Amino acid sequence: MHVRSVLIVAAASGAAFYALGRYSGQDTKWPGSQPVIRPALAQGETQQAMPGNEPALELAQAPNAPARPATPSATQPQTQQPPQKVDETALRYFAAQGDVRRFEAELARLRALYPEWKPPTDLTSQGQVGDPELERVWKLFAEGKYGEARAAIAQRGSADPSWRAPADLVAQLDTAEARQRLVNASNARQWEQVIRLGTETPAMLTCANVDVLWRVAEAFVQTGKPDRARDAFAYVLTNCTNPAERVGTMQKALATLPENLVEPLLAQERQTEFASIRDELARRRIGKAADAPTQTATPEDLRRIETLANAATTADDPILLGFYALHHNDPTKAVTWFQTALARKGGAKAAEGAVLALGATRKYQEAETLGAQWLEAGAANRKAYLDVITALLTQEPPPRLDRAVIERIAKAVGKDRYAPGAGALGWYAYNSGQTAPASTWFATALSWDSDYEPAAYGLALVRQRLRDQAGLRALMSEWGGRSQRIADILNPARRPPQPPTQARVDRPPTAEPRQSARVEPTLEPLERAPRSAIAAVRAHPVEREDTTIAATPSRSSTARPSSGSCGAGSSGAAALQRGWCLLNLKRPVAAAEAFEAARRTGTAQIVSDASAGLAYAKIQQGLTSEASVAAGSAALPPARRNELSALLLSERFFAQYDAKDYNGALVTLAARARYAPETTDLLLMRGWSYFNLGRYDDASQVFQALYKTNNSPDALSGLTAIRDVTQRNRY
Repeated sequence: MHVRSVLIVAAASGAAFYALGRYSGQDTKWPGSQPVIRPALAQGETQQAMPGNEPALELAQAPNAPARPATPSATQPQTQQPPQKVDETALRYFAAQGDVRRFEAELARLRALYPEWKPPTDLTSQGQVGDPELERVWKLFAEGKYGEARAAIAQRGSADPSWRAPADLVAQLDTAEARQRLVNASNARQWEQVIRLGTETPAMLTCANVDVLWRVAEAFVQTGKPDRARDAFAYVLTNCTNPAERVGTMQKALATLPENLVEPLLAQERQTEFASIRDELARRRIGKAADAPTQTATPEDLRRIETLANAATTADDPILLGFYALHHNDPTKAVTWFQTALARKGGAKAAEGAVLALGATRKYQEAETLGAQWLEAGAANRKAYLDVITALLTQEPPPRLDRAVIERIAKAVGKDRYAPGAGALGWYAYNSGQTAPASTWFATALSWDSDYEPAAYGLALVRQRLRDQAGLRALMSEWGGRSQRIADILNPARRPPQPPTQARVDRPPTAEPRQSARVEPTLEPLERAPRSAIAAVRAHPVEREDTTIAATPSRSSTARPSSGSCGAGSSGAAALQRGWCLLNLKRPVAAAEAFEAARRTGTAQIVSDASAGLAYAKIQQGLTSEASVAAGSAALPPARRNELSALLLSERFFAQYDAKDYNGALVTLAARARYAPETTDLLLMRGWSYFNLGRYDDASQVFQALYKTNNSPDALSGLTAIRDVTQRNRY
């Protein structure tokens, strides 16, 4: 216990101390005339000892302090009171030690107890300072060695039966020890004990022991009596002058009391000492409104925190204001605040808010780029990223995305097994004319969440486009009773198929984008090509005629199962078989996991086959870099290696086309020709590569050959584009 607090514990501090009651106006009282903390009873109500009613915490009259002289009545003769003998030992001891603070506290206490007493002019005289043994006891007391002080008193009493310890010393020892017991009870969370000790020793409930008052207030809060706690805080604010203790009292009140009990305490502010408390109250109200969009903060609170946010260099207030703006339909302002927070090193929370706010302003690609940098910062950041990429991929028309972006999105979706994200990849592929990848992603979404209706609807549309009537009817039979739009797919009167709205992908309202009104710009001649034919907008591997994933080795291939079950087993052979089965079910993520297991536990041949399977699975997911690594680690027979090489070169071709490296793309096609003949779609893309290089004669030969072979409408579009360009150049 701090020595200063011990010595001041019983100080009544004269007229500076007032009785603690409700924080209405109170008359100044002398110590001993009023309770420190009044019971929370109506005025005039008799306090009764009832179970659960704590006795009043009364201000203890100082030991041996006489009652104040009564006013003589007219019939009673006034008698002269004998002069009081005042124990000045402590006062002189503190003067001799040069302890100004304790001296002043003791002086104020003696003046309060003995109004007629005059302090001695020479405190160093030997009037009452001739007792070295008593001085030693006072010194032990000042050092907080209460047990040793008690022992010294007892030892002197035994040696000199006529000697009595000064009553003031005994009283201060009693109070200090009671304070120590109260602090221990508070630390042990024995709240009823705290209240009992305060009740029994109210002399310590003064401005000299604000910490004790705080602990008593906390005990009242913990026992369900916040009004009594408010009274303790009000006592400090009414009577105590230490600035740090006054602010600390308000901080305690703010942390423990409901706001309706804190607000009246602010009325006792002196100048602007509680500005930080008012700031914190404003933050608290804005925070509640940010969490509950139906609530709004006052303009005064917002202006107050905005001023602080602009003047400070920390990120907390900008983050708070950002989330408030985001949840109150002002995402543009939210973006500004979150960007400020990020510039101030606001960390993951600032990044989460910025991603959501950018998404709410439909800046999905910017949001995806930022969100990818914070994917590993925490669950909230991953959720924000997945929400944004779901909105990004389900735009209509689909945006142009780099292959690296799609691969990054696919990894994040696969790691979290996030069904809405897999469904969004399905819609992106579907709207880009990539039927096979769309089917894979819709099936993957359903494997992660069998009740995810948007994926089932997308898969139904894919099967309709592929004229897979048996598969479509099976899906309609399974989902017809749960989804009206799936049941109506074969209804001629149904509306044209649309990608899922943002509500259907279960996105939170705060990040819900609006439908984009962007119009596809007219492409210049060197970039023209129909969307259905250009792999640049696919950014996802497409299974083509002679490179289908189903072309797995005959000894490992199985007929496609009719159900989603691919067996179990922990052996390498079982894992390998499960991987091929899952791959045929268009579940590349699960297949990759099975192939990885087979590579860890199988024989050399199984490891080789599993590496090949892993390469196929990665290609099906669009992860070409990882597919190349897997293929390079496998000891494959020539036919299989040629097949994988052709697939990987196809993916390289589309990446180069995406980057408008048309010469490089043609070189890659030539390299691919060493492993497999060009498929129809690759021939079509060869024609567009020639077109974009201005080699119209070469492009025309390719498009004419394709049109003669299968009447391809895409080839006809190419021929039309060549005619338009050449005619325009002619004039």
